[in-house]
Amino acid sequence: MLKKLINKTKVVTKQLVTAFFFASFISFLFLLFFSRRVNLVFNTINKMAVASFEYEAREKDIKINKIEKRLTEYPSIGEAFGTIIIPSVKIDIPVYHGETLDVLKYGAGHHAGSYFPGEGGTIIIAAHNTYGQFYTLPKVKIGDEVIIKTNYGTYTYKITKTEIANADKLGENLHIYTDKETIMLYTCYPVETPGYKSNRFVAYGDLVGESDE
Repeated sequence: MLKKLINKTKVVTKQLVTAFFFASFISFLFLLFFSRRVNLVFNTINKMAVASFEYEAREKDIKINKIEKRLTEYPSIGEAFGTIIIPSVKIDIPVYHGETLDVLKYGAGHHAGSYFPGEGGTIIIAAHNTYGQFYTLPKVKIGDEVIIKTNYGTYTYKITKTEIANADKLGENLHIYTDKETIMLYTCYPVETPGYKSNRFVAYGDLVGESDE
């Protein structure tokens, strides 16, 4: 009796191990071949949903007082105020004020406690690690340009540093400079697989040029 029980246990264990192996293998194949398509689908849906919202948000005529380096009127949470462009990694998406999950569905989110372009301090911008958002951000190199176009001016920054930081300790790196204009961009890392990540890819840059266009 005991011998039969042991044999049966071995058979069941072997079946469970085999099932786990095949499930893991199928999951790996799915992530390898289809994760990009899944991200593309969700990104397309997001773009369809944001079309009218983005247009209405851009109706607000925001200006900047260059002497005081302050906006004359600030966007509300969820309103778009510009576009962030990183030519080297083909990023070109709208920037919204605020970084809640609702806002980040539509594009990049501007950290409400940081400065705006042109105000002479640190600008913090986050976006999801999906296609059409910050999926390619980890490919940026030192010296790459980051351009933020607003309706009150265009601001160009150059990447000076990149790092991978733990999400729980990211707040320790949110240094808000008030004496120089810098930019901090971040997204979940790694970007190859969907789902929550415990790390963040962070890129830092300094202002190198601005124009009224």
